[in-house]
Amino acid sequence: MKSFMTKSMKVRCAAIVGTVGLVGATAFVASGQTGAYFSDTHTGSISGTIGSIRITPSGGTESTDGSFMDLAFSNLLPGDPQTVTVNYQNTGANTEDVYVVFPNATALSALNNLGRYGTVHLSSSGNGAVGDVFDSANLNDNSGSCPLGVGTPPCEPLPKDLLIASGVNPGGTGSFSFSFNYASALSGQAPVGSTAYWNTYPVAGQTTTNGTDGSGNGLPYEIVATQPGVTPGAVGTLP
Repeated sequence: MKSFMTKSMKVRCAAIVGTVGLVGATAFVASGQTGAYFSDTHTGSISGTIGSIRITPSGGTESTDGSFMDLAFSNLLPGDPQTVTVNYQNTGANTEDVYVVFPNATALSALNNLGRYGTVHLSSSGNGAVGDVFDSANLNDNSGSCPLGVGTPPCEPLPKDLLIASGVNPGGTGSFSFSFNYASALSGQAPVGSTAYWNTYPVAGQTTTNGTDGSGNGLPYEIVATQPGVTPGAVGTLP
């Protein structure tokens, strides 16, 4: 009897051990399956093109940079205004703003030393043009003796840069005009047989004189295209 019970117990114990072993194996397999995640992969690339801001001027005589931007008044007389005009086209790939810039501070200050003896009117036309850009009959940049907007007519010096067109589309064209008139009170003129040049600089008493600007006559200017909303002073040199 004892021998039968011992044998029976051994068989049951073996069955239990086998069952435990089977459960353990099942748990191991299940654990291995939870580490397998589904996935699906698709490939692509990021590409693009770089835009460009470019402007091509025309309408004057050829300047030192090869563009046709040199403009000239001829034999100015008091009370007899003259106008010079330059054309331009957006030859870049993007919409742009267009400015006129006067980079020679000494020449600009010489013009702004005329006070009531000179009148300037700037205008633009074409795609995105501002229209009437600037008017002044009192070119005085001495803010101490002639604060901006004070006087009759009010003191209004020609600024260093002016927006002449905004949002010019690629291929869009426009023009910029600069009108000047000496006041009738002006009495100085060129001696017979000689030539007096417009806006000789520097002149005695002008507000600003920079040695690096040199001396000469006329008013150097630039037509500058920028990204919309960006002023010329915020951009670098184009390649």
